[in-house]
Amino acid sequence: MAIRPPQTLKSTGRKVPVTRYRNVSPTQTLRRFTVIWANNDGVPFNTSGFFATLRRLDGTFVQASGFDRFGTARFNRVRTPTNQPYILRTFRDDGVLFRVRSVPAGVSSFVVIG
Repeated sequence: MAIRPPQTLKSTGRKVPVTRYRNVSPTQTLRRFTVIWANNDGVPFNTSGFFATLRRLDGTFVQASGFDRFGTARFNRVRTPTNQPYILRTFRDDGVLFRVRSVPAGVSSFVVIG
């Protein structure tokens, strides 16, 4: 288990012992699979009107999800971390295919760059 470094308390400025955090585990996990579409600088695109489909490697359709204007699509049927790899396809609202990406197993989110 990872040990966190000592933190400075804001009120007193003294160090907090490492042993205080020894049994803390990370709790910030996404419950559903999330895709973010960003440019090369890491800034999300305005993707209103775009959508994505998620399929298993054998071609079985899992779910389609629309992107919001902040470059985010959430797949409510896929729990995280994923237990199998997927194929992600992103489309414009008129059906034009933009990107095809392979999503590995064991992730909570995925970023499509470019």
